[in-house]
Amino acid sequence: MTIRNMTLADYDAVDNLMQLVHKIHADARPDLFLPLKHPYSFEVYQKMIASEEMICILAEEDGKTAGICFVSLRQKTCMMERCTAYLEDLCVAASFQHQGVGKALYQEAERLARKKGAVRMDLMVWSFNQSAIRFYESLGLRPQRYIFEKNL
Repeated sequence: MTIRNMTLADYDAVDNLMQLVHKIHADARPDLFLPLKHPYSFEVYQKMIASEEMICILAEEDGKTAGICFVSLRQKTCMMERCTAYLEDLCVAASFQHQGVGKALYQEAERLARKKGAVRMDLMVWSFNQSAIRFYESLGLRPQRYIFEKNL
């Protein structure tokens, strides 16, 4: 397996995986997520992979896209001025799941974030996504806060 920076030529493969990520969320929470054909337009994707404030990496196996990871770097938060890496999206193709791809992508994202000056990694997982919660906990992440909701 190879992990590398995304390129413009990867857009279709990345878009296919992002559609899967979005569908999981839209199916579980149709009250919050709109059905989208392309979660990231080509123009948005182009800006993301060109940004110094983003880590956009892809795992490949035998020329096939096995997984993707997007991390944004935030220099200032509401609380403290320090570089925080925020994991926006991590997705592993179904045929590559449970083979260490997600862990390898996360570890590389963490390494690159540290190299760019980040002192912590934050991310958000929806409560319905118990497999993702278990995955991130297995990597040493712990809950930071709870967000509550109530329909009115």
